[in-house]
Amino acid sequence: MPGVGRLALVKRLAWYLNVPFRTVRAFVPALARPDDTFAARWLPPAELELYLAMDVRDRDHACRVARAVLRRHPEAPEKLVRASLLHDVGKSGAPFSPWLRVAVHVYRPRQAPAPGAGSRLADALRRHHQHPQLGAAMILACGGDPDVAELVRHHHDAEGPPGADAIRSVDALT
Repeated sequence: MPGVGRLALVKRLAWYLNVPFRTVRAFVPALARPDDTFAARWLPPAELELYLAMDVRDRDHACRVARAVLRRHPEAPEKLVRASLLHDVGKSGAPFSPWLRVAVHVYRPRQAPAPGAGSRLADALRRHHQHPQLGAAMILACGGDPDVAELVRHHHDAEGPPGADAIRSVDALT
């Protein structure tokens, strides 16, 4: 199908155009403008606490993803919006290092390094690979919604609960 190739090309181009903006925000956190008021309208207290513990740059990205999901799916259920806001919460267990964040987006091995490979890059690659599972566990541990946790757990998977694909489709583009 000719249209499928064109769509893939447009998505890849959008990703390449987005990379410089995310990279600049990674190194200049003052450019990040999360809409914490918007997030607070959607998240119950326990989930809001997780969201607010995220780095300002991750909160900015989370709000961009949630708003993009709502633009594409105005009828999106509340749980999908909440999962959009928390989809990267699993990254918040480590300090935000711009160099390592850029490195794990440029260098993308198919598998995370084995536990015990103790370099900072190996740790960052493991966290990047495991952040959906870590985030889901964090949501459940704070008493958050199991459905929201499942959406977060599967937001990078080709298969997952209904709605996870909506997060995945806008995540790399925002």
